[in-house]
Amino acid sequence: MSKEFQYEIQQHQEDCVNNIIQIFDKINQGELLSETLSAHHQKNKYPFSVNHNKNIDVMMETGTGKTFTFIQTIFELNKNFGYKKFIVLIPTVPIREGTKTNLEDTKNYFKTLYANEKEKEIETFVYEGGNISSVKSFIGTEHLSALILTPSSFSNKDNILNRPLERELYAPNLFSEKTEPPKSYLECLKRLNPIVIMDEPHRFDGDAFKKYFDGFNNYYLRFGATFPKKKDSIELSNVAYVLDSISSFRQNLVKKIVVYTQDVAENTDTLTAIDNKKAIVNTLTNGVVTKKILGVGGIFNGKNIKKINKDSLVLNDDNIIKVDYSLSDDALKSMIRETVKIHFEKEKSLFEKRIKALTLFFIESDTSLFRGENPKIKNFFEEEFLIQQKEIIQNLDKVNDSEYLNYLQNAFDTEGDLVVHKGYFSGDKGNADEKIKTGVDEILKDKKKLLSFESPTRFIFSIWALQEGWDNPNVFTICKLSNQGSEISKLQQIGRGLRICVNQDLKRQTIQELDANQEEFWKINNLDVVVSNKEQGFVEAIQNEILNNSFFIADTFTEQELKKVLKEKNNFDDITVRSLFKLLDSKEMIVFKQTVDGQDIYEKSAEFSAILKNQDLPQEHFSALESLFATDYKNFIQEKSKIRPKKKLIIKASHLPEFKKLWETISKNADFVIENLNKENEEQLIINIKNEVEKLNIDAIVLQTTREEIKVDKIGESDAVYGKIVNIESYKSKVDYLEFVRSLSISTKIPLLFSVKIFNALSNDFKENTLAKNPAQTLKEIKEIIRKHLVNLLKSKVRYDGIENSVLPNVFKTENGETYLDTGSVGKFQKDIEQDFSLKTKWVFENVIEYDSNFEIEIIEKDAEMDEIEIFGKLPKLKIKTPLGEYNPDFCYAIKGNNGNKIFLIVESKGYETSTAIPENEKGKMAFAEKYFQALNDFYRNENVKISFKERISSTQLASLINN
Repeated sequence: MSKEFQYEIQQHQEDCVNNIIQIFDKINQGELLSETLSAHHQKNKYPFSVNHNKNIDVMMETGTGKTFTFIQTIFELNKNFGYKKFIVLIPTVPIREGTKTNLEDTKNYFKTLYANEKEKEIETFVYEGGNISSVKSFIGTEHLSALILTPSSFSNKDNILNRPLERELYAPNLFSEKTEPPKSYLECLKRLNPIVIMDEPHRFDGDAFKKYFDGFNNYYLRFGATFPKKKDSIELSNVAYVLDSISSFRQNLVKKIVVYTQDVAENTDTLTAIDNKKAIVNTLTNGVVTKKILGVGGIFNGKNIKKINKDSLVLNDDNIIKVDYSLSDDALKSMIRETVKIHFEKEKSLFEKRIKALTLFFIESDTSLFRGENPKIKNFFEEEFLIQQKEIIQNLDKVNDSEYLNYLQNAFDTEGDLVVHKGYFSGDKGNADEKIKTGVDEILKDKKKLLSFESPTRFIFSIWALQEGWDNPNVFTICKLSNQGSEISKLQQIGRGLRICVNQDLKRQTIQELDANQEEFWKINNLDVVVSNKEQGFVEAIQNEILNNSFFIADTFTEQELKKVLKEKNNFDDITVRSLFKLLDSKEMIVFKQTVDGQDIYEKSAEFSAILKNQDLPQEHFSALESLFATDYKNFIQEKSKIRPKKKLIIKASHLPEFKKLWETISKNADFVIENLNKENEEQLIINIKNEVEKLNIDAIVLQTTREEIKVDKIGESDAVYGKIVNIESYKSKVDYLEFVRSLSISTKIPLLFSVKIFNALSNDFKENTLAKNPAQTLKEIKEIIRKHLVNLLKSKVRYDGIENSVLPNVFKTENGETYLDTGSVGKFQKDIEQDFSLKTKWVFENVIEYDSNFEIEIIEKDAEMDEIEIFGKLPKLKIKTPLGEYNPDFCYAIKGNNGNKIFLIVESKGYETSTAIPENEKGKMAFAEKYFQALNDFYRNENVKISFKERISSTQLASLINN
């Protein structure tokens, strides 16, 4: 038998349903809704308006079971008042799938709960993809039933639900013979007079929806964590029940949140936001990314800010700097690495408690990042996962940890592909790829499979498609690889992981299940969130949302804020509010802190509770003051930055003379000189370029004409449009030769005259036929050919001058008797040196490795074992000038020479399988760097110093380079 989710009675859900039933009971007794709700609000001290609309609102925090609650509400409304027809309006496909799954998963539970009732289950119909039969069946059934719809199903006059009926519907006992027959399916639904349930009401805010919703005249229940806030919308009102943010955390109904801010710490200022004509800038201070706020005249990357616009800065050199939310590849890798690490840190302990850990990644709106020929983010993830998985497996106890080991190793399919990660993106529903379809179904529909150890899926990737409505209780880690979604509340963004987790028996790990052990509850039910440091104030934003969505006040506040909360929360009059504030101030239950912009700021006294107990107050006033503050809100959302302060690169005193000597030896501010080409060289170069260009095979631009026909009888269905290609023809462009030559000169950085000479050498046949087929592609190909031939020629024509008496600026700094390099001088990341004796002995820097990639860490730890190496380290930025741009070799080694000579080995390390895989531009720079080091060797030929520059790829051992 398949496992079933185990449900238990939860008091907040019971209270919510009971409140709704009591309101309907009053209405059925003839009382006006507004009168009922006014009394209800006064009794519960709800500070919300009551209006004459038919909305009845329920505010429940994300993750506390809204869907379960409204399903139970449907049963109770049927049981108590006989309501049979319900329409559930949901805004998106993931929410629809989640609602369907919830109705299915709770079916057996509610059958048992309502075993003595006639209606033991809800007959569910889902309208999707133009499937009008579901609507017909819903209209025709006489049982307790629910129709699940999206607003897009009817918010357009051409939708199937709005089209005229072809024939009368058979719907016995639903329409009076005296009334005019309905004209559309939507009108039929309205005549059923169903109770409508709206899930996430803030998503039902468009004018089209309001227009077509008009006519549903029964009461409608709005269940949401967020409500509309526009002036012309119905804001939170007519409230039946409220479970605010702080209450849901305090009652242990959701997971605790810990936010890790992770990114690459660059040595530059980055503009991350502009607020009220102030620039908010990330900058590196003492090895830590910090925030600074700059106005006009402030210094941004060494330049004065001349002007601050809405989304950009103008610097004093007229450069415009825009707000930058993009994440570099290094930042993406860093965040993925941190997220996988966090996942593994908790996975084993959860596994031992029979709980499966899931991790959710949100990525940018570009499916190719995860799918296609070279999906960048997928590649980054797979590389990092395999590295960390291998390390964990090596450290496991093969006997005692055998079950977890088997689970870890169940990561590949029969074809050897990694299958721990799946993706869901908009448009995936109809994807023909069977693997993709299976993954999407598991994410959207088969929650039980996803929660089982039998499924290897543990990482989910999505482009913000999994917002409200989709959830999985065992999402323990969320990583935002995208800064999109600012219009969505922070709590909604991470709400996919707030639900309390379940074990393999599908039993929720509630505080009651854990014997009221608060520490154990937080240890298990803990949601880690990884964000970029460009997400300004992520933790503060969540904390502010919690306060704004609650009826409490923060630990610091103004007089006006305190009075507002006292009045709204307790419905006190102005005189009472003023009197209570005076009491708080005079008895020093609140303490003046400072004045900001003319406003006095107060904070809660440490003796607040003790002083309050000694006051002679009416119980109503005492209770209001006792529950006034929310000083515990920071306990539930904590910041735990993984970017610890980076250390200075202190150079070991024993290695300093050698390292300094090495640096001064190689860091010459030399310029390259290109010898003039003689006429013969130039002519031969043009011939070589011409011969290769004229061998190009350029594909023609093709014009394709497609004829599409709309089948009227299938409008709204997936096969409503029929199309076929009716014409294909090649297309030749008319080429502006002068413009082509200019573009060639600009893109290759060669003189215009030389560009003209190359073009004139090409045959007329090539210009009129090959070039005309596709000018853009031809330009791109010719540019690469010219660049390659120029590099080859320049290798023999470049020399370095000015080495004598030339040294780059000193990078060594001294403080408290220690010599060091600035943080970030030799790499973007840092790692403490473990107990590796060889590495500790030979590595130039004290206790820390600075590096740019996993490949570098790997070779650093291997290189330390070689006897021939005296000391080694990473080089500061050397910046060798080349015709292709500056070049910076990676590593430096001091080698013991056999004849007593000092050998300095400079190595460029590349993580490629073969030398041919290195990009041409990089290989070109390396070729010029060889010339630079040859010039250095010539300069030092009489000083018993040899400098060797070598290329090292992943398959090359350092030993072979040293032996050579």
